[in-house]
Amino acid sequence: MKNHKLNNAVNIILILYLASWIYYAVFNWDVFAIKLNTNAGFSVIGGYPFVFFFILGLVGLLILKYIIHISLLQKDRGEKDQRHRITILEKDIEILKMKEVLFKMQTSEMSKNSSHLNALHEKLDALSNQISHEEEKSQKSESEQRDNPEPNA
Repeated sequence: MKNHKLNNAVNIILILYLASWIYYAVFNWDVFAIKLNTNAGFSVIGGYPFVFFFILGLVGLLILKYIIHISLLQKDRGEKDQRHRITILEKDIEILKMKEVLFKMQTSEMSKNSSHLNALHEKLDALSNQISHEEEKSQKSESEQRDNPEPNA
């Protein structure tokens, strides 16, 4: 907000600067049209001093406006990056919550399946033990029948 106020202030100063120089130039054109020789210390420079200072001030204000514009762009870009980072983190949080829910569902299903599998294994073990006992009994009875043949009547 502070930079926007500064940008508006520079715009107003730029407009006032241009308006005052244009107003002065319209009513005092003779002053603008005078060519003067100015001693710069190392040489004598010939030129139009009012036009030079008008252009110098205008360039200075435009550079200031450009610098403010660049700083506003950088600030906006930083805010957009921060908002983007926040949205990405929010999405990551949602994904992690979904993973947590899925993990809990999977573990509960796995524990149910595990208990069912354990019950089935116990039944299979009981059946296999029963079958093995029956086979042992049948083998014993067959061996007893071979050892003790019964006379046929």
